[in-house]
Amino acid sequence: MNRTPVNLISGFLGVGKTTAMMKLLATKPQDEYWAVVVNEFGEVGIDGASLSVAGDGLPVGDIQVAEVPGGCICCTTSPMLRVTLTKLLKGKRPDRLLIEPSGLGHPAGIIDLLRDPFLAAALDVRAVLTLLDARHLQDSRYTSHETWRDQLQLADVIVLSKADLADVDQMAAAWKMAEAMFPPKLAIVQAVQGEFDPALLDLELHPERWPATRTPNTHSNNLRKRVKPVAAVEEELVWPIKKSHSALGSHSCGWIFAPETLFFSAKLADLFDALSSPQSLGLTGLSRAKGVFHTERDWYRFDWVDGMPGATTTAYRRDSRFEVIVSSDTVPDWASIEAAILAAMM
Repeated sequence: MNRTPVNLISGFLGVGKTTAMMKLLATKPQDEYWAVVVNEFGEVGIDGASLSVAGDGLPVGDIQVAEVPGGCICCTTSPMLRVTLTKLLKGKRPDRLLIEPSGLGHPAGIIDLLRDPFLAAALDVRAVLTLLDARHLQDSRYTSHETWRDQLQLADVIVLSKADLADVDQMAAAWKMAEAMFPPKLAIVQAVQGEFDPALLDLELHPERWPATRTPNTHSNNLRKRVKPVAAVEEELVWPIKKSHSALGSHSCGWIFAPETLFFSAKLADLFDALSSPQSLGLTGLSRAKGVFHTERDWYRFDWVDGMPGATTTAYRRDSRFEVIVSSDTVPDWASIEAAILAAMM
């Protein structure tokens, strides 16, 4: 029985992993069936919602998307990842499997899981692709983060994402850093709007970077020793459903609204603009905000990353949902941002 090739599409929060995944899915061979596993740090699946729509250029019926929310799949939810993969492999066997870990996810633990004897019999683990926004090299919030550094060190391929938004000096610094890493990368490429050569998926794991036997990764070990994840807020029987999660010095809170709930598009735009001053909303340390909303004009996906808000139409129609992720020592008071999102409802 042929094993299913599997790739990790890694990268820190906000580097454009989901955009890259959508580009890959849109250009996959028409006669192939692909599966995607999406893990988000928060409990509300925004990226999975974007990938699951039968639209936005994705072929209908040839893709299965499975979500593993609430933590990073290298540690707190690794049993859930194993269950998800087992279910996928017991059903219609995909021609390729793509895994998008949380931006806070450590690749080592996931690769170790994929190469354990049970899963290795069905999966052929290929190169780890890690996206890097060159602009982040000048931001200590990223460069001082152990997981950010490890993601790049363990990458077989580095994709310099959002190359059109970085200046010449930033791109030169990113190339210099990537080329200096050892063992050498199998490839270093640039991407605009998440687009790069799908042939990179067929590269093999680098044997020096990924020896057959690995020691447990620090990230998952430390989590088991030191961090007890905060339990998600229990789902309520009334809308909106509110969910939160805390681990690794990061905290998320998200809200899911009934599909018939409408939002003012202008108020949502104002809110995402206001996120550039997160202190005013009680969100000091804000690292990411995203949502899909049913508005009076259309369904939109809104994003905020690196101080830049943006919006685009989306084919997702199941419900409206919103989530923020904050890096801080203490859990934020979510009251102000909750009041702001409720105020945007029609």
